[in-house]
Amino acid sequence: MSHVMKHRWFELRHNPVFWLTLAVCCAFTLFLVSSSGGGIHYLKDPPTVPGITYDMKGFFAASTADCIFPLLIISGTFTAMILSQQFSHRTINQEIAVGHSRGKIFASQCLIGFVVPNLAALLAIVVGCLRWAGSLPMASAAVAVPFFLRALLLLSLLNFSLFSVCMIFVVAFRDTAKTMLFSACFFLAAIISMSAQEHGLSRVPGTLYPVAPTVPLLLHPAFLMRYALYSTLTLPQGILIACVAAGWTALFLSIAYCVFRRCELK
Repeated sequence: MSHVMKHRWFELRHNPVFWLTLAVCCAFTLFLVSSSGGGIHYLKDPPTVPGITYDMKGFFAASTADCIFPLLIISGTFTAMILSQQFSHRTINQEIAVGHSRGKIFASQCLIGFVVPNLAALLAIVVGCLRWAGSLPMASAAVAVPFFLRALLLLSLLNFSLFSVCMIFVVAFRDTAKTMLFSACFFLAAIISMSAQEHGLSRVPGTLYPVAPTVPLLLHPAFLMRYALYSTLTLPQGILIACVAAGWTALFLSIAYCVFRRCELK
């Protein structure tokens, strides 16, 4: 496993698509938080998170609620491209030929699929917040640190739970263009379906958050990405979010692995 991962990290560091993904995500976020009222509008205009405070913690929550979905599409689609290149360049074939098991190869692909989208999306959000460091007050460490750690952890799990669906496209098509197309369409469909389920629900005044989320929404990772930003999130709610993310991940990675085990590599 270590030899496979060393090869993966080496290829990733030298893959221009990886660096392009980081650059595009950071540039996109900086553009959003630096325009339209100097970014401070995130603390005043929708979509804002209910109960946010006028400080860096509130700015992080509000800007993340606005930026996370475009970042998810960008980072997820480009990560699918990176993983599908392993098939297009016949890297997977060579690894199997030298004796590496498909289980180890698939696990290394999943690890890259976890790291790249989360690094690109969450790094971009952090960079956007640092753009306003010094201009906004910071909440006390006792309040800010647990919030940031919890939010970053849950966002990472939810992000990967959605990307796990793209692993099916990667191993089923083994083609860069098809994988990117289906991945982008899936992310768009996930966000549109979330918006459709929210339609008609009562909103918290001044926000885009429903007052009483339905069960389908509470099982939808895209909705939970915003739900995880509540500063008043309780421990049971946090466990629920983590379990939903784990359930999605286990289901779709299991399907992807079954497809990968049976696919014929040419």
